[in-house]
Amino acid sequence: MVRVVSVVVPVLGLCCVLPSEARADSIAAFGVSSAGSSVGRLGRSQSQSRLVHLFQSTAVSSSAAVESEGPVVGDTRGAALWLEGVSVSRGSNSLLEDVTWRVEPKTKWGICGPNGAGKSTLLGAILGSVRRDEGTCVIAPKQRLGYLRQTAVSPENFERTVFDEASSEMIEITTAQAQMDLASERLQQEGLSPEEAQRAMGDLEKAQERFEAAGGYTQEQVVAKVLQGLGFRPTDSARRCSEFSGGWQMRIALARLLLSQPSLLLLDEPTNHLDSSARDWLAQYLAQYDGTLVVVSHDTVLLENSISNICEVVPITKNIETYISCTYSEYKTERAFRLQVAQSEYERNQAEAAKLQSFVDRFGASATKASSAQSRVKQLEKMAAAGKLDSPISNGITRDPVLHLPNPPKPHGEYYMTLDSASIGYAGPNNPILLTNVNLKIPRGMKLILRGPNGCGKSTLLASLRGSLELRGGTLTSNEKLRLGIFTQDLAQELDVTQRAVDLVLEHAREEDFSVTDGAARNVMGALGLGGDKALRKVGDLSGGEKARVALSMFALKTNNLLMLDEPSNHLDVPCIAALGKALSEWGGKDGSMVVISHDRAFCETVGFTHVGTVKDGRLIVEERDLKDADWDQYNLEASTSIVETTADNHNNGDTSVGPPLVLTQEEKDELKRKRKLAFNAPKRIQKLEGLVEKAEAKVAELDTQMMEVGTDVGKLVDLSKEKEILEAKVIEYMEEWEELENILEEVKNSDASS
Repeated sequence: MVRVVSVVVPVLGLCCVLPSEARADSIAAFGVSSAGSSVGRLGRSQSQSRLVHLFQSTAVSSSAAVESEGPVVGDTRGAALWLEGVSVSRGSNSLLEDVTWRVEPKTKWGICGPNGAGKSTLLGAILGSVRRDEGTCVIAPKQRLGYLRQTAVSPENFERTVFDEASSEMIEITTAQAQMDLASERLQQEGLSPEEAQRAMGDLEKAQERFEAAGGYTQEQVVAKVLQGLGFRPTDSARRCSEFSGGWQMRIALARLLLSQPSLLLLDEPTNHLDSSARDWLAQYLAQYDGTLVVVSHDTVLLENSISNICEVVPITKNIETYISCTYSEYKTERAFRLQVAQSEYERNQAEAAKLQSFVDRFGASATKASSAQSRVKQLEKMAAAGKLDSPISNGITRDPVLHLPNPPKPHGEYYMTLDSASIGYAGPNNPILLTNVNLKIPRGMKLILRGPNGCGKSTLLASLRGSLELRGGTLTSNEKLRLGIFTQDLAQELDVTQRAVDLVLEHAREEDFSVTDGAARNVMGALGLGGDKALRKVGDLSGGEKARVALSMFALKTNNLLMLDEPSNHLDVPCIAALGKALSEWGGKDGSMVVISHDRAFCETVGFTHVGTVKDGRLIVEERDLKDADWDQYNLEASTSIVETTADNHNNGDTSVGPPLVLTQEEKDELKRKRKLAFNAPKRIQKLEGLVEKAEAKVAELDTQMMEVGTDVGKLVDLSKEKEILEAKVIEYMEEWEELENILEEVKNSDASS
């Protein structure tokens, strides 16, 4: 048995769980001595607390793994991650029971399930941050683990620039840079012998090769591309992290994690705080991610576009159901099919049980058939013990949450709020005014959605409307009968964790109406999935999604005539988002009004808005209309770039040309000729590649099934795993050729069009 110890590397802010005999080698791989001293420029990465934890392990010679704080490294039988017999409870409540799960290298998994089912708990069990009652969670040797927590940049890193913080975990580059600096210093030392100088030169060349291989010479471009994808402007790279809000600091943390390039990536609700364009970019990035991915998310678009396997946490069984080689939409279809098959089997079992019971009822007292009756009683007991008499409907389907909002009281007059020539921004001489000359009237029946790129001032405008931020100029007038209801993305995080959930909901409701009963509060909470003992638990013992449902219960128990919601779908699961959207679509009539900020397209389309407010370039423009497709494309990074370029061109006296014709060199002409030849044969080759990919992926799925069936036969698992790796490498090769041919076709098409 290998003794596993926890090794903390303070210079890099890393926590490594390593076999003790391999500890020094692994630390050396980071460019850190066993004493924890830094080398060269590695001091830039110094930090005692990280949002992103990278774990590096070396080969383990034993099949056993010992549980420790942090992730455990051991024999995974060829998998990247292996869970066996894992059980986890919170207090007296069991969340997971006897979970076994195998995650193959370079597979992409989405963890699904209702709020409170145990999705984040499952991630915590893998990381070792959640105590397991039973079972083991083992990470394969030499895996580099990356995990994003739902917190912002650490205070000690506030004064770093966005670029420095985002690139601080690019360990291969910083290590190679340190080695280059060290070798350069040696070469500059006086009195070196020719042999010593030659060795130093050799070390420098090796470090330069490693630096180049790690992408050191293109680091700035790579970092800029990731930051741009997450919504940062080029000028933001030089700004300090302290200048950004918590949501933007979460993006910095996410950028740092992605740029660290872990081989095993765990994400818990990564799209919280992202707008639609950043969500789309992240989905594309994860789809192309060359590693093992496990993500908890309620974002169905991200799951559909970047995940190829689903692990569903089923709260009734307290176990998991796995769906191999399927998208999110295919998972939903397959899940319904499995449930239908299980229901048919259940009905057959019920019919068989009814026959057995009928025989027992008729002949149980008969002396001649007592033994036969007893035999059938034993058959019934075996069927019950095996769960054959349990309804799969109750195991597979949970009741969708339901939300009803009280009817709005009528105001005096037509308008709830009026902004007149308002200037909006945070107080202080160093804080700029974000919006100027804002004129807005909110009449009865208005459903206003605020749109605009992140950082343009939407949330600041909403804060000014609800009175939590003073105007920098102008006036705000409110109706004397105004009853304002507020629901923000961070409301659930601000709840008192020491109180029972039902007490918190009651206390909030009785601020307005002291007659609200415990039963009324429990009914609202139960309709949102917080029934039974969940309502009696302390808020601190609830999951993040359950806390959001508590906040939603509080929101639903007060009578309001103007609602303000800032990214309400963040932290809510899909059924809850649907329930909120439906409730808002049915609420209000002619008297209720709302102002909403949201990047969730499905939610917005469910609500059905009457007005669209565009916040951009320091202005607010309100139009009386519903949302349209162009509203969702407007802030796409590539689209916005195209718009800017087209606009600039069109200012040139109406001339829409993009400049003088492009003159090609002879080398460029030859290259274009070569690409045209490839493009001529490309359609046939692409069709063939499509068939090869389909065939190889079908074989991979077949191997996955075989690997699940062989159980603990290590020899067969290794053979099957090797065969699968060869096939997956071929798929990647086919896809790269396919992509290259598609790009060539596009280039030739554009070239011909321009000529």
